[in-house]
Amino acid sequence: MAHQFAILGLGYFGVTVAQELRRQHNDVLGVDHSEDRVNALADLLTHAVVADITNEKALAELSLGDYDAVVIDVDDNIEASMICTLLVKEQGVQEIWVKAHSDTHYRLLKHIGADHIVYPEYDTGLRVAESLHYRAMVDFIQLGDRQFIVELQATDNLSERCPTVADLPLDETDLSLIAIKRGSEVVRDPAGDTSLRGNDHLVLIGDLDALRELGKQL
Repeated sequence: MAHQFAILGLGYFGVTVAQELRRQHNDVLGVDHSEDRVNALADLLTHAVVADITNEKALAELSLGDYDAVVIDVDDNIEASMICTLLVKEQGVQEIWVKAHSDTHYRLLKHIGADHIVYPEYDTGLRVAESLHYRAMVDFIQLGDRQFIVELQATDNLSERCPTVADLPLDETDLSLIAIKRGSEVVRDPAGDTSLRGNDHLVLIGDLDALRELGKQL
């Protein structure tokens, strides 16, 4: 079933989100103050509107409360981002996603009630640092309270030291193996006697320190 989303501000981030949502056959409204941007994307979006997204009356006319979620991407204009977020919040939008541009911007958005704050520079920097330091790490998702889901790539000699899942040095109180990705195959909740191979991707959930320690051993 198609959902309805509104993208307020058609910068690179906003356009990327809009394109992916349309690719998945959702209805997408795009709004920007630039007529050139709107015209360039008119054929991509379900609806495209030229409007000032910091104008309360203009936003009210869009009936944003009818949408499943609103994404706000106001270039590098923090003031405009804050005003837009506040106005959208007052319209009773179900879910608000906003792109942050700095630590201060992040804190302000959180304070006024944005449901999800995307901070690309911080998130990407964190992923790059973790991947550089822990070479086995492929990807991770932070769950909060130092709990993570992590995808680790096993080294070629893993099968020699740990022939099966049961041989992995896992402390079940801190760390659990929830899946093995093997090419296009995904082995969910693998049993203890499941064999391990070099280049397997192990998907684990648990405490950050325990995950890092395991990554050093793979």
